[in-house]
Amino acid sequence: MLHRAGVIAAAMAFALSAAGCSSGSGSQDAGPVPQKTFSATPCPTPSAKKATKWPAGVPADLPKPAHATITESAPTPDGVNITKFTTPTSLRESVLFVVDKLPKAGYVLGRGDAEINEADAPFVHGELRGLVRMLATQPCTTLWLLATVKSNNPGSGGSPLLPTHSPSGSPSPLPFG
Repeated sequence: MLHRAGVIAAAMAFALSAAGCSSGSGSQDAGPVPQKTFSATPCPTPSAKKATKWPAGVPADLPKPAHATITESAPTPDGVNITKFTTPTSLRESVLFVVDKLPKAGYVLGRGDAEINEADAPFVHGELRGLVRMLATQPCTTLWLLATVKSNNPGSGGSPLLPTHSPSGSPSPLPFG
């Protein structure tokens, strides 16, 4: 299972780096997000290390990026904890953080998805299921959406996918996936 997580992490990093390439044709489907969402050099690190006060719904052992600014945090009626925050990092740096730090902390990454301005990574850790979505809002600013839920079925084979049934009858208890 650990080998699978490494393959997934490598594939996600590759997909993200490939998505950063553009033909320069000026395609009009880029939407409101600027075409260049990656910084060619690492983003500057803020000089003062501010301590982030993480909400109770965020697992204590979940690796958390430095210099995060929490913008919103609330549980849903279905028991999903959703936390939104920003970091002064590029999307690439954010994805590398996830694929490096989460597996080292015992979180198993599922099959993620990466595009030029966003990346998703589902994960599992014991009874906890979750998803992190990272959205590039500027070359050195990433908006993160973190959703976690305790599984009602911990013996479901250890799949790193989120439960497909919720009490509300929705196919997924997550608001964005």
